[in-house]
Amino acid sequence: MQAYQVLHDGAAWLDISSRGRLRATGDDRLRLLHAIASNSLDRLAPGHGAYTFFLNPQGRIQSDARVFVAADHVLLDCEPEVRERLQAHIESFIIMDDVTLEDVTNETFQIAVAGPKSAAAVAHFCDSLPADSLSFSEANGLRVVRASLIGGEGFWLSGRREQLETVREQLGAAGVVEGTDKSFEIVRAENGVPRYGVDFSQKNIPHETQQLNAVSFTKGCYTGQEIVERVRSQGQVNRLLVGLQLDTANRPANLEVRFGDRTVGTMTSAVFSPRLQKVVGFAIVRREAAIPGTLVTVDGTPGVVSDVSKVTMEAQRHPKSTVLTSDGSK
Repeated sequence: MQAYQVLHDGAAWLDISSRGRLRATGDDRLRLLHAIASNSLDRLAPGHGAYTFFLNPQGRIQSDARVFVAADHVLLDCEPEVRERLQAHIESFIIMDDVTLEDVTNETFQIAVAGPKSAAAVAHFCDSLPADSLSFSEANGLRVVRASLIGGEGFWLSGRREQLETVREQLGAAGVVEGTDKSFEIVRAENGVPRYGVDFSQKNIPHETQQLNAVSFTKGCYTGQEIVERVRSQGQVNRLLVGLQLDTANRPANLEVRFGDRTVGTMTSAVFSPRLQKVVGFAIVRREAAIPGTLVTVDGTPGVVSDVSKVTMEAQRHPKSTVLTSDGSK
């Protein structure tokens, strides 16, 4: 468990090149993406990014994405399984717009560096580290992004595929340990950071996920906005995404979540946390069981519900410092 421990007291890296990367060019690229994304993108300055959802007209999440604005393009990062669906979704809105969307996943690489010492581990890759969440710096053909998929301090290094081995060697020379998918997944669950396609999906609307840092409630119309606003102003959802902690060291065979005598959801991302000495994960449960501190059972094992909204809101919030007015002032 060396890689797991290093994520808590040092820095570890993981190759996440399999994640989808779509590059948008053309004069209308940011205007179009802003018009169909749930978050506000049109006032992002180059070197900054935002977390957003792309919805269908029924308000269901087709993909989440981290959107990064550069001087001559916009890059969208998404889960590996949805890159083709996201590309098709965006291209369906391109009619007379000057926008070209290209899948650059296979010709580029992306490495995640995470842990409390990750800033020191990547500092030599750029002149100055990006200060805000989802902001980035570029030097020598590399992009250094302040971002984490697992919560806590983290950065992404990305560039051309042929640069990958050199970057890996430099990280190793700096004493950064190679992580594992398992160690990163455990820390993600410990930190209460849900993942699209695993803990929520295209069946869900934004309010159910409690990841409302991906939604702007002040921007104009966008695809799915009518449903999002109707739920916000008039009603409430019946199911909510929450964190779970179980008083056991063994992952239950049956992941049904029960509240009293009712099944209220199914646990996802269930992993044992050596730090907490519990099995941790997520579930989308009925509203009556979604209050933090609620006692539930999973396969007969006692557990407690935790909040995932504030943790992720802090980790992926849309920083005020990234937004410029139309005249360029903050």
